[in-house]
Amino acid sequence: MRTKVSILVLLIFGVLALGYTRVRGYPPFTSEFVQTCDRAIKERLVVPSTYERIGVDESRKTITFDEFFTDPIRAASEATRKAMVQVARVPPVQYVAFIDYQAQDSVGAIIRERATCIFNSLDGSDMPEHTYWVQVDGEHNMAWATRQPNAATLLRRLGVAD
Repeated sequence: MRTKVSILVLLIFGVLALGYTRVRGYPPFTSEFVQTCDRAIKERLVVPSTYERIGVDESRKTITFDEFFTDPIRAASEATRKAMVQVARVPPVQYVAFIDYQAQDSVGAIIRERATCIFNSLDGSDMPEHTYWVQVDGEHNMAWATRQPNAATLLRRLGVAD
């Protein structure tokens, strides 16, 4: 009898914990793509430590190779494109995440924003290793960083400048 009660209590606790994390916008198994998007957004914030994801809606769709190569970071010669297409085992996939978040701005006020994060994958993987592979609000972090007044510092922080 005691075992049944313990199992029931554990199940109820588990359901409550999973429900709470889902309601707060933190599904128990956040994809690598969303985690990379979180890091990319934080890199753009004045106070990254105050970043808190409120919610996320993510999707994926199959795209054509022409769509894949329209991404400026994927620019390649025609010969390289043909080689990549021949090696590809599956069609490319586009991952999109709409991330609602809050953070503090430079004066300490709480801001709430929605970022659109996009990653085009040649092999269908949702694991971009670095934040410069994802686009946040239509722009890669390297392009965004070069437009900022403190570009050298930001590029060093992104790990693309020595």
